[in-house]
Amino acid sequence: MTSVTSNQVGFKWDAVKGATSYNIYRYYAKIATVKTNSYLSNPILKPDSSYIFNVSAVNDAGESAWSEKFTIRTNKEEA
Repeated sequence: MTSVTSNQVGFKWDAVKGATSYNIYRYYAKIATVKTNSYLSNPILKPDSSYIFNVSAVNDAGESAWSEKFTIRTNKEEA
């Protein structure tokens, strides 16, 4: 599930059994660690722009491999 506006991106992924948190990557740089399997981002997103994201699960044993990358495009700025 994905929700997109001109400066916000929201997405949700399947929970990973045993995960205690999730790392969110944008252009392969970690931008957040969250406790739930959903994320809403709004800092420094520009209208009508594409962004590449990956997610990994974290537990006591460490961090999983990254998800496949996914691209989300923000909407054009509303008049």
